[in-house]
Amino acid sequence: MEMFFSESFWIPKGFTWKDYENNAEDGIYIPQTKDLLYCIPTAIVVFVVRKLFERFIAYPYGLYRNISTKVHRCTPNAQLESLYKRHPNPTEAQLNTFNRETNIPVRSIQRWLRRRRNQSRPTAMAKFTETAWRGTYYLAILIYGLVVLWDKPWFKEPKQCWLDNFPRQHTPDSIFWYYMISLGFYLTLLFSQFVDVKRKDFWEQFIHHLTTIFLMTFSWMCNFTRVGSLVLCIHDMVDWMLEFAKLNRYLNNTRLCDFLFGLFTISWFITRLVMFPYFILYTTSVDASKIFGEAGFYYFFNALLWVLQILHVIWFYIIFSAAYKAVIVGQVERDVRSCSEESGISDEELKERTDLLQSSSENVKPHVD
Repeated sequence: MEMFFSESFWIPKGFTWKDYENNAEDGIYIPQTKDLLYCIPTAIVVFVVRKLFERFIAYPYGLYRNISTKVHRCTPNAQLESLYKRHPNPTEAQLNTFNRETNIPVRSIQRWLRRRRNQSRPTAMAKFTETAWRGTYYLAILIYGLVVLWDKPWFKEPKQCWLDNFPRQHTPDSIFWYYMISLGFYLTLLFSQFVDVKRKDFWEQFIHHLTTIFLMTFSWMCNFTRVGSLVLCIHDMVDWMLEFAKLNRYLNNTRLCDFLFGLFTISWFITRLVMFPYFILYTTSVDASKIFGEAGFYYFFNALLWVLQILHVIWFYIIFSAAYKAVIVGQVERDVRSCSEESGISDEELKERTDLLQSSSENVKPHVD
């Protein structure tokens, strides 16, 4: 542990922790570890703003646009509730066993369990308000990031991150708050994702948020805020497109949804699979090693950045698969989804109603001896 926090691990050769101390005479502000405490009240403010936005802006607008607030309820049943707690998605064998124990028909068990699962799902309004918040935040922080970085030399030439008398590089207030607001936001995501609408890539998101927080924390401690601000900006460039595409899906604006999702897919490829490795990974792997040599911090930061890049590749596969399905078989899925979304019916309810129709058709078939 002592080696982990040693100067030889975190600081390039020829420098000491003294070089990271602030001197009022030169007017240069170097990030201090204690500054990271600002992210805690910032996270609280971000969370409060989110709740106010969802309650007083997104929710009323959702009502105006007829977003469903319906909660799917099922008839209380103690026996079936005990089965649900043990096996929310029981196998055929478990269904048959429960059928023998209770004499409840298997089809009735399946229907009740579908309704019970739907009861635990968030409403369309909950998804809408959460998506509206994320989309608004991502767009706002992107605009802020572009404004504060536009005139910075390292924005156009990433190699400048390591020049200009490093590590005594000034961190202006605009970059300070860019970091603290972003760090506060990712802190809220790290914890709120356990109570928000659960995504299929839940653990990938968790790893992403954790890695981002580690990167931002250690880059702040070592005054790598220039390259850190570039990483933030690149990540902020495309996230708003996905959220606004989802918003337009909830609002049944199909064409705009498809356009934004297509734009998001292309932009993701450009920013995460081209710009990120070309500008960020290259300057942290090649430029930094030429200037400082390869020290412990060099491997540590690049390892975290490569974790992000691996996640970028995984997510692009998921995104491209979704785009492919939208192009090849999207019309069929869109027809089904539009029916379910316009009527407020979930996929499982559609299946349930299909089962009922099948059951009804079987009952009215003519009997042949």
